[in-house]
Amino acid sequence: MTGSFFETHVLGIMSHLSDTINESKGTQIIAEKIRCLKAVQEMLRVAKTHVNNALPQISACLRSALEIKELCNEAFISWTAMIGTSSADDIAALIDPTFAIVVQYWDSLTPHSQTKAYDMISELLRTHATAIREVVHTIPSLSSIPVMTKIDSEISNVKQQMAIKHQLQALIQRCRHENSTVVLRALVELEVFLEDHQGFLHETSISERPDPVLSELVRTLLDVSIRYGESNDNIVILGARCLGLLGCLDPTRTEASRGTKELLVLSNFQEAEETIDFVIFFLREVIVKAFLSATNPRAQSFLAYVIQELLKFCGLNGPLTSRNQEKYADSKYLRWVTLPESVRNTLTPFLNSKYVITTAPAQPEVEYPIYRPTMGHGQWLRAFVYDLLRKGHGDNILELFQVFSRIIRTQDTPISIFLLPFAVLNMIVTGLERQQLDVAGELLTVLSHPLPTRDVAAKNGLLQCSQNVFQVLDYLSRWTQEKKKDISMGRISSSRLGRTPCSNDIEIAQAQIQSVESVVSTLPAEIISRRAVECKSYSRALFYWEQHIREQRPKDGKEEGNQNMEPLYERLQQIYTQIDEPDGIEGISSHLHVLNIDQQILEHRKAGRWTAAQSWYELLLSERPRDTEVQLNLLTCLKESGQHDVLLNQIDGFEPASSRSSIALPFACEASWVTGKWNRLEEYLGNISENMTGDFNVGVARALLALARNEKETFAQIVNDVRRTTARSLSVTNTASLQACHNVLLKLHALTEIEAIGVSLDQRLDLLGAFNSDKQFLLGLRRAAMQLSRDFSNNDIASSWLTSAKLARKAGFTHQSFNAVLHASQLGDNSATIEHSRLLWKEGHHRKAIQSLKGAIAANAFQSHAYMQSDQPATISNNGRQQEQNAPKARAHLLLAKWIDGAGQTQSESIVEEYRLAIRWHSRWEKAHYYLGKHYNKLLEHEKAKMTAKRAQTFLSGEMAKLVVENYIRSLAYGAKYIHQTLPRALTLWLELGVDAELPLDSKYGTDEFRTHTAQQRRRMLAAVNAQVKKYSDRLPGFVFYTALSQIVARIVHPNPAVFPLLIEIVAKVVSAHPQQALWTLLAVVKSSSKDRALRGKQCLDRIYEQAKKLSDGKELKAMITHGQKLSDQLLHVCEGDIQGKPSTISLSKDLGFVHKTAPCRLVVPLESTLTVSLPPLADGIEMRKHRAFSKDTVTISAFLDNVLVLNSLQKPRKITIRGSDGHVYALLCKPKDDLRKDQRLMEFNTMINRFLKKDAESSQRRLYIKTYSVTPLNEECGLIEWVDNLKTLREILLNTYRQKNVIINYNELKMMLNEACSSPSKTSIFTDRVISKFPPVFHEWFVDMFPEPGTWFTARLRYTRSCAVMSIVGHVLGLGDRHGENILFEEGNGGTFHVDFNCLFDKGLSFEKPELVPFRLTHNMVDAFGAYGCEGPFRKSCELTLRILRQHEDTLMTILETFLYDPTTDFIGKKKKKGVELAPDTPEGVLDSVRNKVRGLLPTESVPLSVEGYVEELIKQATDPERLAAMYIGWCAFF
Repeated sequence: MTGSFFETHVLGIMSHLSDTINESKGTQIIAEKIRCLKAVQEMLRVAKTHVNNALPQISACLRSALEIKELCNEAFISWTAMIGTSSADDIAALIDPTFAIVVQYWDSLTPHSQTKAYDMISELLRTHATAIREVVHTIPSLSSIPVMTKIDSEISNVKQQMAIKHQLQALIQRCRHENSTVVLRALVELEVFLEDHQGFLHETSISERPDPVLSELVRTLLDVSIRYGESNDNIVILGARCLGLLGCLDPTRTEASRGTKELLVLSNFQEAEETIDFVIFFLREVIVKAFLSATNPRAQSFLAYVIQELLKFCGLNGPLTSRNQEKYADSKYLRWVTLPESVRNTLTPFLNSKYVITTAPAQPEVEYPIYRPTMGHGQWLRAFVYDLLRKGHGDNILELFQVFSRIIRTQDTPISIFLLPFAVLNMIVTGLERQQLDVAGELLTVLSHPLPTRDVAAKNGLLQCSQNVFQVLDYLSRWTQEKKKDISMGRISSSRLGRTPCSNDIEIAQAQIQSVESVVSTLPAEIISRRAVECKSYSRALFYWEQHIREQRPKDGKEEGNQNMEPLYERLQQIYTQIDEPDGIEGISSHLHVLNIDQQILEHRKAGRWTAAQSWYELLLSERPRDTEVQLNLLTCLKESGQHDVLLNQIDGFEPASSRSSIALPFACEASWVTGKWNRLEEYLGNISENMTGDFNVGVARALLALARNEKETFAQIVNDVRRTTARSLSVTNTASLQACHNVLLKLHALTEIEAIGVSLDQRLDLLGAFNSDKQFLLGLRRAAMQLSRDFSNNDIASSWLTSAKLARKAGFTHQSFNAVLHASQLGDNSATIEHSRLLWKEGHHRKAIQSLKGAIAANAFQSHAYMQSDQPATISNNGRQQEQNAPKARAHLLLAKWIDGAGQTQSESIVEEYRLAIRWHSRWEKAHYYLGKHYNKLLEHEKAKMTAKRAQTFLSGEMAKLVVENYIRSLAYGAKYIHQTLPRALTLWLELGVDAELPLDSKYGTDEFRTHTAQQRRRMLAAVNAQVKKYSDRLPGFVFYTALSQIVARIVHPNPAVFPLLIEIVAKVVSAHPQQALWTLLAVVKSSSKDRALRGKQCLDRIYEQAKKLSDGKELKAMITHGQKLSDQLLHVCEGDIQGKPSTISLSKDLGFVHKTAPCRLVVPLESTLTVSLPPLADGIEMRKHRAFSKDTVTISAFLDNVLVLNSLQKPRKITIRGSDGHVYALLCKPKDDLRKDQRLMEFNTMINRFLKKDAESSQRRLYIKTYSVTPLNEECGLIEWVDNLKTLREILLNTYRQKNVIINYNELKMMLNEACSSPSKTSIFTDRVISKFPPVFHEWFVDMFPEPGTWFTARLRYTRSCAVMSIVGHVLGLGDRHGENILFEEGNGGTFHVDFNCLFDKGLSFEKPELVPFRLTHNMVDAFGAYGCEGPFRKSCELTLRILRQHEDTLMTILETFLYDPTTDFIGKKKKKGVELAPDTPEGVLDSVRNKVRGLLPTESVPLSVEGYVEELIKQATDPERLAAMYIGWCAFF
């Protein structure tokens, strides 16, 4: 009876007690509140588990009581009672909050309560050990409580066994907890964790593939800062501290975008499930928040009624929340339990409530348009939404909208804002024609009404109304896009099932789409764009203004000379000034005939040419000395160009003097601390106004002055205040992505560095990537703090100045760099000479630079930097004495060697000696060994180019090759920065020397005696190289050789008996070190159709088995190999299995004979992410050996899904699906009868280019990349390709669009016209006027359809433009042809370009019956989709950057290509279809020359190379040349 009573009434009891404790219904005395807490204790004692259905309410009540000092003890005793009566099922959810509460309130508890806390924790560990083990990784630390040291150490020991990454993930999980106490304790521990693991954070963030855990961490911290921004100051401060310790991560490498909670109701509330999902979302995200924040009892009552009715609509009622989960394990219960605990706590009382409401009085008919200038935003919004809700059509709509309408006029605007898009859509698709026109007219009235200029409140109100209209337009666009997809997919699924789709449903849906598009079309793009600019929604403004430009273009498409277009492009340029995109302005400028001065300045500023812009502002300031805008612009130019002294002088001369304290103060503060002018800084801060104290620079300046006065407490307080102010500037808007909150994160990063001065901060600078201006800001701040702390030597400060000098030099700010070098020299750092010499060289004063460097070396200027390497055996000289090491001196010698080497005016012996001196002074320096090897390689290439009879003896004997190999392979022992330059080349030279040593010397080489002697020397040289290879293959970690594994296994059948055993040893070492990844490559050799290759593969396995006997995990390795062989056999059967007929899906086991027992398997799922090695970012020999090349959490194969998709092509490739060990599903394409080794090597080449693109500052800023994927050969005839989802071919996109526009494609007619057009240059106009005119550009419409929200549309289009540019240049350099519409695809998720089918390489297209004469595909559709600027701006700039980077890395690229082309197992060149074509190379040497000429900018018939800009211009001209396009074969579809 008692139990039944409490189960029925506990919610009401707790509601009453909570109201008393929280004073919800009036003030209560403390004694009454304590009485309520004792009642809770007694209820728990009597009812025990019968109140468990109210545990969320009980815990919420007790948590609020714990925060009241007078109630803390009693509330805690009640908490222990709750824990004592909770069942095992409920304990798991209470463990984290319990530990957090104990730690948080320990000092507030009485000794008696502390004893109860200890007993409670001990009892939990004893009776609920299993539950504790499951959540031990998230349990808060008890280290702050001395009496619990033993308990804490036991828990900590378990946590310490976790990898650092897993510890961090556990902290992230705790930070996401709903309980604020748990979050607070998690942040306290996270701060300590981040301080202790700065090395891990640095290595992870700058690695080639930053770990996603960093994105999770920064996203979580940002979300926590927003969630508790108004309610918990401690959490905000701790979150800011953690963000500062994490650092200002480079947003181009680490992305942490907030997942958008977009809700679409495609059925317009006609489908029950979709409607219930909408209601649940509405309750969770809107109504509950409004209910909790409501202060008006009447308004809260209306919300209570709405909650009750909406829960009733969803079928959620009282019994649903009981513990009998089996009874309610349906969709309703699942919806309920997926709601956050805090939301369920709020909703539970309304599951059985009995609110009623009086009937609403009849309302008069509303007259449209509703908007009036005198209306406020809220008044208009509520009136508009209320009228739409009253007129809703449909069964569910009538029920729901009636409920919604009861709260519109009594609540704040968030509810109306949320409902507006859904109500508008309903009226458009179900309303009468008159009602549709009313809605369209209302939207147009708001957007077209002039913005008030004097009434600020009216202006802000109209802007808010406009934002609501934009919200509606976005929703209508997304709804239309998804509805079209829905229709399309409905047809496809129906046809697959053999059923005819319901034509009536399709007709209704199409009519609805037409209604929406009709309403949207009544809103002129020009009006939307203008209002978007006023609302500072610039992506939207661009989106609609470009549509307006399209509408205004002449029908003939010719804009040249059309004066009406000039103003349109000028406005477009103004929009681009507000968008974070560096190339758009320049692109638009190309369409303007004459640039006025303002437009020129815009270009200078956007391109970072600050000095040029400065000159104009100085001139302007002399004419308008009181113009504050000009003053601000001038100060910005001076700051960005590093002219801090000039900036301070400029400020002192400003008129009026008042502007110095407002506009100029932040600039003055920064310039003062950078230049160390502390007296001046005190003057500036002496009389600041109150409104300036919140400025970041002013706050930092005040903190630095406190540090100067040694006022440590004041310093800490000011920094904390600045941190709080900075953290509070985070908002939902500016935390949408890392890019959006970059400036705030930089400030928090800077505050951490000020506090941490004295700790090594060098690594933290790398986190910022290519943001040089931000790095200079941090360096200036560091130097200021270093000077004031007085704990640093002059050399420490000078080192910081030299870092600034280097950054400025690379950014092109020569004056700033010279100034920084001067400061370093004044501080007595003689190594500044090196940087000074670099600057002279950059300025073109080469002779002077060399003299300066030689003089410094001769004067022994670097002696102060010398040190002894006592622990490094490699530095012991021949006489047994330790060698002195001096890194700056080594850098000076290496720089001098490179310069004299490049000048070509010094004998090789002198150059080699200079390189050797660099190694002498820094023997464990990768760079020095690499450049000496590179010099020898240059000599080798020079000799190789000579006529046979004139080649030197050192070349013929293999001595030159030996020197290259020795130095290259030695460099690998000290780092991996040059691994892709050194290892492939060293392997190639070694293996070729091995071949040459077995061959007799050609008779043209002198006498028999000479040839015999040379052959003997070759064998001696090979023996020496073999010894070096053996030595370093033993020393170097396995991942080093893994990077070249495909090259090594390609030469596994080496004829030299002394070489191939070493190859086998290397392969065995790699596989033993990384079996999960490397076995895929080795097993393909074992399964080779070549007997010799298969035999060598088995020899490799035998050697691995031998090595496994000596390993502790040898049995495990053997088992993995055996399992891998079985899996490889099964996958070969899947690839080669015969498929009868044309089925679209088959069974993996029944139709292809796959044995599912081969899974799980410990081999990784063959994906790019799992097979790509991670190289150490900055490493010496010790770090190289310690480095973990692959993640511990690598994804292995758990199971194969049985369903197989068969693609409709000749060889019937089949898509299989694997479930990974992480629970995710991955797809692979099994490709039969195709040698995939060529594709694999090309992916390696593209991956290499991606590395270069990431390392370059400008390229990284633009996120240039080539989309790559994993290719895993299983043998020479079949293999696996990583499946990339959500791709659409260019052909499919264009055909669908033209079909919708009723454009008929007659290929026979087109073929005749194309043949005629290319028959004579005079007939090219047939192509432009008759062919192209039939196919207007429509590709841009795909981006509008796929990315209806303006921000994502702009991002996607930019990604398309840039990725298209990169692949155009790379494809041209590689001679990649056959780029028809089926071989170029686009990613539906982000717009990126994706190329497939690389069979037509190395200008093979030139040998076609109709030779391919265009360098890459750049048809009118592709150009038009770039945007209003066409090929200019982002496309051209990305092309130039890509080509420039290829030129910078020419040697590396040629080395990699050389390994491909000379691979004896793969024919990369192939047979040409057409003989006698001189332009198509048909030998490896010819291919290399062709590629080299393209990289250098040499056109086929020219002898003088073009600049990067000139070559790109020529390529674009060729690609868009109508004459060349008309000559393309019909299947290439040049008219698309």
